[in-house]
Amino acid sequence: MEIALEIVPRSPENLLLGAQEAAAFSSITIVNIPDLLRFPIRSWEACALLSKEGPETLSYIPHLRAIDFDLHKPFPHTELFISHGIRRVLVVAGDPPQDMRRRVYPTGTVEFIKKLKDEIPHLRVYGAFDPYRSNIRYELDYLKAKSDAGADGFMSQPFFDLRLLEIYAEYLEGRTVFWGLSPVVSESSRNYWEARNRAIFPKQFRADLGWNVDFGRRVLSFCGTHNFNLYLMPIKIDVHPYLRALFSGGPSMQTKEFPV
Repeated sequence: MEIALEIVPRSPENLLLGAQEAAAFSSITIVNIPDLLRFPIRSWEACALLSKEGPETLSYIPHLRAIDFDLHKPFPHTELFISHGIRRVLVVAGDPPQDMRRRVYPTGTVEFIKKLKDEIPHLRVYGAFDPYRSNIRYELDYLKAKSDAGADGFMSQPFFDLRLLEIYAEYLEGRTVFWGLSPVVSESSRNYWEARNRAIFPKQFRADLGWNVDFGRRVLSFCGTHNFNLYLMPIKIDVHPYLRALFSGGPSMQTKEFPV
């Protein structure tokens, strides 16, 4: 089982500190870098930096926004990937930029996955997986289209209900899947996930660290039993106390939120 941790590229210092914190936990072997236009560091630049200065025990996966790339031109970062040992990527659709002066293209994720596999055959390409996008049948068909285009596996948005995860897992048995997990420790964060991403929370959900650590351990056990992987996205909490509580097996600890 592989465990990936997402680190937001706010600054070079933030990246390196986050990678060092991740490396302190032997269970974590991957760092995922989202591509967020509000920050000056693009995901592939962050991975290039970490490949030189970050812990050698970790591998680094940049997120690529499909709408940022022209299908009619060669992928512009092939040499950077080769020179910095970037061997895996996650392809996401990408939201249109608020600054409309930034150029985007009508490139879909399926077409972009195929382009990457054609131009860089050794690259392992993961497709994004959103269980709340539409319905189960639609999402499974979408994942099949990505697989047919060459996707080597999938990385999901966070799950908050193990029953929904188990339904998808039954259909994705034998595939490489990183199941998403993100602790939600405030009602405002829950409201964000429900309003923005249409996420589903179980009735027994509690917006505190104890519930989230307990749920995380159940997902961790499920992944280990069924040969799946885990993708941790501790977006608005102190990372180290959460990871320590998740992996320790002891009682969970209190933590605090910090602004995005």
